[in-house]
Amino acid sequence: MKNIAEDAIVDAYEQVKGQVAGFCGCAKCRDDAIAHALNHVRPRYASGEPPQPGAVLSRLELQSESGRAQLIAVVLNAIKTVAAQPRHLTPPTGTPTVR
Repeated sequence: MKNIAEDAIVDAYEQVKGQVAGFCGCAKCRDDAIAHALNHVRPRYASGEPPQPGAVLSRLELQSESGRAQLIAVVLNAIKTVAAQPRHLTPPTGTPTVR
């Protein structure tokens, strides 16, 4: 069983991740943004091999121009939300970064 919307959200994230100032894009922020976006779209589950007709229709819907635009809007909102309140640990101001 697979949520087809997940692949579409990850693709949209990769497309727009650099467009929000202040978003670090570390693994934790990436996962938080994708999870936030997934919580704001309707899940589209499919099962079976080969893909069932419903899965094909869901993929087409997500890849349409309007479907893609909606996903990008949801992902941008998720990135802005995570950038405003990141959960990753950052060093205190003035602390040298280990490289």
